Amino acid sequence: MRVDVSEIILALDETHSITQAADRLYMSRAGLSQKLSSIEASYGKELYERTSTGLVPTKAGQIVTKYARKVSQLDAAMAAELAANDERFDSTIEVGMSLNDGVALLPGLVARFHLQHPDALVHLDAGYEPELISRVKGGKLDFALVENAMPDADMDSVTLGYDVLMFCAPDRPPYSTATQPVGIRTLLEWPMIIYEWNSGRHMVGNRHFRERYGISLNDHNLVARFDTHEAMLNGVKAGLGWACVPRCVAVNHRLDPGLLWFTVDTDPMRYPVSLVWERDHAVSTLSLKFREFIVENIPAGYFKDDGSRF
Repeated sequence: MRVDVSEIILALDETHSITQAADRLYMSRAGLSQKLSSIEASYGKELYERTSTGLVPTKAGQIVTKYARKVSQLDAAMAAELAANDERFDSTIEVGMSLNDGVALLPGLVARFHLQHPDALVHLDAGYEPELISRVKGGKLDFALVENAMPDADMDSVTLGYDVLMFCAPDRPPYSTATQPVGIRTLLEWPMIIYEWNSGRHMVGNRHFRERYGISLNDHNLVARFDTHEAMLNGVKAGLGWACVPRCVAVNHRLDPGLLWFTVDTDPMRYPVSLVWERDHAVSTLSLKFREFIVENIPAGYFKDDGSRF
């Protein structure tokens, strides 16, 4: 079955009308009728009964329509694969980036590095820490920027700095009427949203409260788990409960209506942001230069040490 035949069959099946199908196909009614007669003659079967209410497919028409859909789907799949082949990006540097600090830091550093090395084609591959480290160890990434992740003995790393988790809640009572800093017991009575379960960050708060207070967040009022900070913050705005996010995320949402940023009566919940790489994996000189460039060009003030929130 040719593609143009399948288009005609599908248009007739969807409209049940010679006139409407002809309009959709930008053909005259007479031209489409002649084309349909030719198709029926080629199959030796009548495909439609012409009734006062429109076209009704015969048994043969139903079979032809089924295969016309398959032809149309194959044609669309082929077009998509050809387009993907044309859009191939042959990167010269493969870098993994975590979904918070990696996304916040690396695009701007790529832009600055590209000014010095216009031939550098950087692929930033976003993901959660376990996946990124696995891809580094498998040689699929030259290195990765990760958060709160410990590489194994076969990997090297350098810590870029320490980010901190910040607390947010719906801008409504009881959150908006609570005295700040909020006490630990009060905080744990409120419903809580955890996010990015497979990342390093969901363990930062758990470890913090376990080491300092002998309690686990999982034992308290956990009401939801969302896997992106956008979904989690929307859940907070909707009144679902409180949550904590990295400062790099909080900065971008500090003025969002419906969000209340508050302090808690506890030490800052800090976590390391690091570059990790496989010790024995050979990479290009350009990739090594970009890794060094990142270490030397973290924007001033990105990792704050003065205790300020924003």
